[in-house]
This record gives sequence, C-alpha cells and structure tokens, in this order.
Amino acid sequence: MKFSCAFVTLLLGCSMVSAGPQARVAGGEDAVPGQLPYQAALSIGGSYNCGAAIIAERYALTALTCVCSAGKDTPWAPQLFMVTAGTVDLYNGGQRIRVEEITVNPNYNELKTGIALLRLSEPLVFNEYVAAVPLATENPPVGVYVDISGWGRTKETETDMYRTLQVGYAITEAERQCHLPDDVLESNDQVLCLGHQRRQGVCTGDIGGPAVYQDTLVGLAGETLGECGGMLPERFISIAANREWIQEQME
Repeated sequence: MKFSCAFVTLLLGCSMVSAGPQARVAGGEDAVPGQLPYQAALSIGGSYNCGAAIIAERYALTALTCVCSAGKDTPWAPQLFMVTAGTVDLYNGGQRIRVEEITVNPNYNELKTGIALLRLSEPLVFNEYVAAVPLATENPPVGVYVDISGWGRTKETETDMYRTLQVGYAITEAERQCHLPDDVLESNDQVLCLGHQRRQGVCTGDIGGPAVYQDTLVGLAGETLGECGGMLPERFISIAANREWIQEQME
C-alpha cells in the first residue's frame, strides 16, 4: 500500500509480512527489549504514523513524507510530533519526547527519497534500551542481508498499528531494480533498493523506519512498489547519500 502523508491518513513505519500480502514486515518476528535500541516511533497529534532512527541523544531521522503533506516538502509544526524510544510495545513504556525542530534536506532527488532530521526538545536518556546507531559511509554491497524493523499495520483495513515491534530482513539489490517504467530519473543515487520474497518486506506504517547492516544505519524505509508483500522490492532512502548533510546540521 502506498504511504500517504496527509494529516488524517498518516500511517506508521516498517513492518514485516508474515501472514498475507498486506501483513507486517514480512518474515518478521517479535523484537525483545533492547534488541533494537536505535528504533523509534513517530507520532503526530497523538497518533503514531511512522518509524524513525535514533542517531544522537537529541536527534532522530525519518522520511520526509512522514512530516509533511503529500506532495509537499514543507514540514508541519514540530510541536505536533513526538518520538518514542526504548520500548517494543508501541502503546506502553519507553521515553516520549516532543520534537523541537524539523530540518528537511533540500537536496532530494524525489519527494519519497527525501530525509528529515528531528531535533528533540530534550535529550534521550541512553541505556540498554535506547542508543544511537552510527551512520553508514557507503551503501552495503548487493546481495547482503539487511535488518529492517517497525510497527507497521498487519492489514490494510486495520486502523491501529501492530503493537509489538517486528524485526526481519531484506536483501540489497542493484538500484535499477527499484525503477518503474514511468520513473523520471534513470538513476537515483539516493535510493537503497531492498528486495525480498513474497509476503515479505515493509508495509504501511513502516515508512521512516531503519535498515541496518553490520550495526550501521544504511537506510530509512521510503516507498513500497506495488502492494505490500508483493514480489517488487522497496525503495529505502540511502543514509550514505545524506550523511554529509546530516552531520553538518548536527554541528
């Protein structure tokens, strides 16, 4: 299912499909506390809508489409957003901190490969359940397994997110495998293309969630191609392509 950033239809981060073509992160399983200390959830107006990745005590990353109206790159007011970290239960526990500032990288190739940096109003308390993930300096090689995770909805018709954080994997593919016939760009170096078997991959609610390879953040879920759990790969936003900009904003 395509992700919509409209206020009334905001959906959450990265889940694995285990029971059908509209299921959560495919092949996923319940995460245990402390397994993914960098994983965060993003809510707007009290409703969870996306995933995020913790990169410092005061900073998290998410997808541009998680913080703005569909087709726009101007974010909503930061005080509408909260970041939750340190729990595998979406509705219980963890640290909840309001977003103080949202900065969008203006150098995106396409809206759905844009990235947003979230500055929190106060620092997260790092412990065994909450920690930053290092930023990748380059994309992982083709053909390797990458960890993906999130609380995405289990079915398109459901109104609530999946309560327990799911963790699974995807496989890196050549960037050209994520092209569609009507793509404007012949090549997009901001895309990390991740493939999977049927009934696997990210789904609605998983946008903005992390992809991690060898303990480094290599991508954020950006866009599903076709139906959730289909045979098409997904577009993730390359962290390596945005790393220099991210570091400049945090200085």
